[in-house]
Amino acid sequence: MAHLDVRTLNPDRHLSSIISLAQEVETVEHHRALADHRWIDLTNHHAESLESLVVVDLDTEVVAGILTRNATNKGIEFELAIRPSYPYALVVQELLDRALSDSTIPTTQRVSLWIPNPNQERDRLYRSLGFHADREVLQMRRTLPFEGRLRSEALKFRTFQPGVDEAAWLSVNNRAFEWHPDQGDWDLATLREREGEPWFDPNGFFVVDDGTRMQGFCWTKIHHDCQPPVGEIYVIAVDPEDAGKGIGKALLFEGMHYLGEVRKLSSIMLYVERSNEGAQALYQSYGFSIDHADRRYVLFPSTNALPDDH
Repeated sequence: MAHLDVRTLNPDRHLSSIISLAQEVETVEHHRALADHRWIDLTNHHAESLESLVVVDLDTEVVAGILTRNATNKGIEFELAIRPSYPYALVVQELLDRALSDSTIPTTQRVSLWIPNPNQERDRLYRSLGFHADREVLQMRRTLPFEGRLRSEALKFRTFQPGVDEAAWLSVNNRAFEWHPDQGDWDLATLREREGEPWFDPNGFFVVDDGTRMQGFCWTKIHHDCQPPVGEIYVIAVDPEDAGKGIGKALLFEGMHYLGEVRKLSSIMLYVERSNEGAQALYQSYGFSIDHADRRYVLFPSTNALPDDH
């Protein structure tokens, strides 16, 4: 049995092993190990990532698991990634024991964590540790190419212009996603970080603009780390003032056309809240189906500690 030790993340020492952990997760479990913004923090050595924890195999110095921590206006959010070749429950418990014993986490704050594509065994594990599932995000997929494109004289399409469109984009995004817990409070620094990522491609970032203001956008992304590469409708939104004008549908078609006909990809994905039944139905009408769900588990303030008998 492996001899494990929980340590504070040292990016210079642990990053290469974390990258191999992520590759194993993606190969074995067919999903991303950590969210995009976590990878940005890790690879850029941001202060937030330095608070993360890793479980290290003392015999090999291999990172068996990582827990990242992010303070939000609703509490503390953890994200976990466990190397598939190690016992999942054991590594999770080592990480959560240390993270929840941290005196810098107020007992009055809610603790939440995201688990990608949880199975019954993992669901039982988190429930046994006092967590309760409270939110799900669905990944939906369809094959490409897509036969259809809506371009009319009434809608003026162009591509996003870095250095020019940031303020307008932030205004539309934050208005359209005012209700959304993750997408509705982006700032210029967040957007600039995405623009600096290797996958950022302004040619696949479409805008509808009536000449006076931005009305909506469809931002696509290509996951080159998948084999074959997979396209994504990364963010799509319409200014609330322009709802009901068919802009969203036209933008969705433009994104699918670009990924299928221009970039010659064979599949595409997007994410939608399980609670957003209207959006699910819309995407299903265009050939998307549910691939899997990512689930958020919450540990409420009065129970910010694991059960003694775990």
